[in-house]
Amino acid sequence: MNTVEIKSGGMSATISSLGAELTSLKRDGIEYLWQGNPDFWAGQSPLLFPTTGRCWDNHYHHEGQEYSLDIHGFARFREFTLVDSKEDSATFALHSDEATLAVYPFPFFLFVTYKVDGKKLTVEWMVRNQGEKDMFFQIGAHPAFNLPDFDPADEVRGYFQFETDGEIDYLIPLEKGCVKPDEPHRLELDAEGMMPITANTFDIDTYVIDSTNISACTLLTPERLPWLTVRFHMPVLSLWAPTINHPDCPFVCIEPWCGSCDTVGYEGEFGDRRIMNRLAPSQHFLTSYTIELNG
Repeated sequence: MNTVEIKSGGMSATISSLGAELTSLKRDGIEYLWQGNPDFWAGQSPLLFPTTGRCWDNHYHHEGQEYSLDIHGFARFREFTLVDSKEDSATFALHSDEATLAVYPFPFFLFVTYKVDGKKLTVEWMVRNQGEKDMFFQIGAHPAFNLPDFDPADEVRGYFQFETDGEIDYLIPLEKGCVKPDEPHRLELDAEGMMPITANTFDIDTYVIDSTNISACTLLTPERLPWLTVRFHMPVLSLWAPTINHPDCPFVCIEPWCGSCDTVGYEGEFGDRRIMNRLAPSQHFLTSYTIELNG
């Protein structure tokens, strides 16, 4: 495992070759990214691939075969190769091998590029189908951000604000971490259109939000000042913090996904799961998200 630091102006980002995971995001000496204290959660910003969330019973079916795959897939545990590095950017690559093909029968290349520019970090994913059949996959981000001016005694620890042109609906992980798509909930916001973050906000565990009409989510301070913004064009936005077990948790996760956790009881084909991406042979998938530091 190696790390690479990239810089632009007063902003820097550090990325580990293990999982191509972002491990630090600073501006003017201030750390915005959760530092992975295992007393709360050892992760920091794992890359979710080839699934986001859970498959039903941690298994799936493809062309008559059953495969086992744990939550969020395997990319976060794999060593990536650094293929390009500049002062302000770095690109990492992962290729399928015997170990990945045993649990995910699709040959692939996965490239992850990080680029800093002033107050903005752009994260780009490129997936290429190296096989002779259509490839099915999901991919997502799971960055955890420090709550600014965190005080566990505060009733409100911060706010979420969404750039959207409509109402916001979400699903709740139910049995075995999976959802029921026909049981959506409407997100309730306060009088200023914000979602307060309290010790009880995540009593439901995770908000699996339909983000087809959302282009950004901003984390604000308890005084309602913008701290950072995650911008994306992806069908799902998940919000999570482990406050069920750790009421004094000092971070929140803002997670744009091209995918979703499985439907409760789903036993159908892998490619027919909800919110799947499909690639023809030799084709590639490209998307990105940005983190803008406002603090």
